[in-house]
Amino acid sequence: MRLSRTWTAAALAITVATLSTPDLRLWAPWVLETWLISVRNATYGPRAWPALAPEPVRARAVAEVDGPSLCAGRATTALDLRRPFVIRGAAPTNNFTKEALTKPPLGDVVVDYFYDASRRRHLVPDARAKLSKVVRNISRGRPHKIGSQRVVSREGCCPTTAALEAALARLAPRCSVGDVVGRWRLSAAALDARLLTVPLFVSGGGGAERPTYTDLHSEPIASMAIQIEGSKDWTLVPAADSASLRPAASPDGRAYFYSRLDDGELSRLPRLAVTTWPGDALWVPPWTWHAVSYAPAAGVSVAASLFHFRPWAFVAAQPYFAAAVLPNLAKEIFGIKTQ
Repeated sequence: MRLSRTWTAAALAITVATLSTPDLRLWAPWVLETWLISVRNATYGPRAWPALAPEPVRARAVAEVDGPSLCAGRATTALDLRRPFVIRGAAPTNNFTKEALTKPPLGDVVVDYFYDASRRRHLVPDARAKLSKVVRNISRGRPHKIGSQRVVSREGCCPTTAALEAALARLAPRCSVGDVVGRWRLSAAALDARLLTVPLFVSGGGGAERPTYTDLHSEPIASMAIQIEGSKDWTLVPAADSASLRPAASPDGRAYFYSRLDDGELSRLPRLAVTTWPGDALWVPPWTWHAVSYAPAAGVSVAASLFHFRPWAFVAAQPYFAAAVLPNLAKEIFGIKTQ
């Protein structure tokens, strides 16, 4: 009943928010086309998206917060959940390590993965194997990438509620991560209700000539991305600049949008940049665009993201995306589309 009321309120908020924005003429046809693409074969029509800056724009740094100071109540930076920030030294780095992923029981979990993540615009996993095999191949320099919610789940690490609660508590210490996200959002009950997923991301640069990537995309959920091993180089673009990114519905029917900009065009947009290191936690608000590159020299990167749903931020940050994603979001909530 509570979930039904939440969705009803969210739908009403989407309607009010979209009708009150000045760019309705640009976005309304795009939303309708996105619905059609989500349920049948269709394509986007031509559209006059905003022009990019004529020259490259320098990326700005993401706001930083010191994790130990946050835990001690001495943080000097106010946390604005509408904008990205990184908490340095926020989390332990001894959970779901590369070594643990190559041994039973975690290593026996079968995951979908990207066979060659050095390819750009490669948004849909195209291979499947045991986690241990894929991680070993990544360690040997293969350009694979894992992004799977099957590891931190009842089918993976934690068949019982107690084990799942303990794993979440280890990943997200209360003072530095849990209190920011909200402890009730980081629970076995939230995961069982599909209001929380914890995908594990593993890649390793693929060797000096073949760095690996996650292309620019935007998702309806908020995320706290916890770096466990290695590092990631992040590029983030505010949801308010979505029109400049020429968004399109996901090619695999899942609840996200990808950018149709060419690689060279991204430098002409306002954006943020940050590198996450072991123990760091990066806050990514709903609909904030983000791309990741894995430096070849940084070794294997292991990270876990706490994906969770915030109904009001889901609407307020980008109401047109909130409306357009509903068919594909329903597919994920009811388990029709997962990764």
